Amino acid sequence: MAPHAIVAAALAAGLNLIAVTDHNTAAMTPVIAQVARDAGLDFLYGLELQTREDVHLLAYFDDEATCVAFSDEVYAVLSDGYEDPYGLGEQVQVDAEGNTLRYEPKFLVNGLDLSFADAVRRIDELGGLAVPAHIDREFFGALSQMGGLPEGLDFPIIEVRGERIPDICGDAAILRSSDAHILHMIGERVTHITVRELTIVELRKAAAGIDGRSIVGEFSPQADDWSRS
Repeated sequence: MAPHAIVAAALAAGLNLIAVTDHNTAAMTPVIAQVARDAGLDFLYGLELQTREDVHLLAYFDDEATCVAFSDEVYAVLSDGYEDPYGLGEQVQVDAEGNTLRYEPKFLVNGLDLSFADAVRRIDELGGLAVPAHIDREFFGALSQMGGLPEGLDFPIIEVRGERIPDICGDAAILRSSDAHILHMIGERVTHITVRELTIVELRKAAAGIDGRSIVGEFSPQADDWSRS
């Protein structure tokens, strides 16, 4: 999806904040962030990891440099070669208008040589925020792949797909996101975030409900499932 098309779809859906969390890379982050800012749309830096356990984990950061640096670390532990069992086709990096800049030589939808727990610890070390993705999904979720979440790790925010909130979420704030892989899915699921500024510290405070801050995920039974894409 071209950056301008992503931003246009987000604005058309009435969003004022997006995070584009590509799979195992933040290579497109700088150009999408710039297009979003130029359009008056707030942007949260991040990417989605697929850990050694085949669990998806969202990683959010305050700034572009840290996000891209972490992406480089992730890319280094992604297996070489391009075997595409899903028939997804070529992976391309594009400019703001969607013109091809390069073809990705690694298949980004592979698991990393990095455990879930180690990934969470590294994100925390960098001042980021680790969020288990679609924890309740039947594939690539922590419940289906690991039977739960590792002990001793802190998750103030957890992403949930279904209406029922799994007990393991406890007091965590619930994130709802479109996980859009095609344009018309953007905005199908939304989360209302009240913070004083868009920072990881503020998001942690919002998850805890401190001084009027909040994170409220809005369940949408009409939202299409990821498998459509």
